[in-house]
Amino acid sequence: MADSVVLTINWNGREFVEDMVESLLPQLRETGCRLVFFDNASDDGSDDLVEERFGSTGMVDVVRCGENLGFAGAANLMMSRLERDVVVLANTDTVFLPGSLAALLEALESHPGAGLAGPRLHWPEGGLQPSMRDFPFARNLVLEHLPLLGRLSARRRPHTAARQADWLVGAVMAIRMEAFREAGGFDTDFFFYHEETELQFRMRSRGWEVWFEPRAEVVHVEGGSARQKYGRMTYLRYIPAKLRFLRKHSGRAGTTAFSLLMTFLQLGRLALGGLAPRLRRDVRYTPEYCRRALRLVWSGDPGDHEN
Repeated sequence: MADSVVLTINWNGREFVEDMVESLLPQLRETGCRLVFFDNASDDGSDDLVEERFGSTGMVDVVRCGENLGFAGAANLMMSRLERDVVVLANTDTVFLPGSLAALLEALESHPGAGLAGPRLHWPEGGLQPSMRDFPFARNLVLEHLPLLGRLSARRRPHTAARQADWLVGAVMAIRMEAFREAGGFDTDFFFYHEETELQFRMRSRGWEVWFEPRAEVVHVEGGSARQKYGRMTYLRYIPAKLRFLRKHSGRAGTTAFSLLMTFLQLGRLALGGLAPRLRRDVRYTPEYCRRALRLVWSGDPGDHEN
């Protein structure tokens, strides 16, 4: 297998980190990899927990940063320091099922044109968490949200066979460093969400493939760290992230189309939440969420790094 290392970027992940590292230990032995645990200025003791529990294994290195660089900034810093052919970036809120790390590394070896490979994701309850996605241009988002056409979107395709994708949800990504460097690394303007989308767009634009590998299976809590920062309104952070992506890669026409689509979507959710109060158990159907989403869509501000 290629010279590789697993890297996780941690921020206050105490709730998840033990399960994540425990799941990786036998697979680190199997593949000869190490885990680099980069702590992004946590204040919950998660870095100390990992060092105390796993530091003596000889397979886990804890690296600490005095400030929160965000996921993109921290990943760029560490990936520039790690002299490896492949870096497997893994979120702290993941659990690797047996053999998954080896399957990801083998996927990159089998597809020399692939810059990135990702696993099949599962919810903690056991169901499929769709990870294949289309790039978030308005036309693709329309397909995704229309009931009759939704089956044409990448997220509703069968996640049963290895195949190329536009982009993969970045819970776990095996990244070929040649492709990462050629694409220019992560864009640090993306502080929460769509960092991986934008990176994969630039990889694809330079001729690299993105491969979905279902033999690798990972349980993903989704948004563990983000929910600690943003609470129940975490989903709102996708809006400024999509606006950043579209302003960079689609221009005014793309952002306007997205804003109109999001307006119809939020007004529809607001109406449905009023007609069927049980829907408001999903925060995205509450009046507060819909109002805040509309303000984000039309404020002209894609959101700063902290709000």
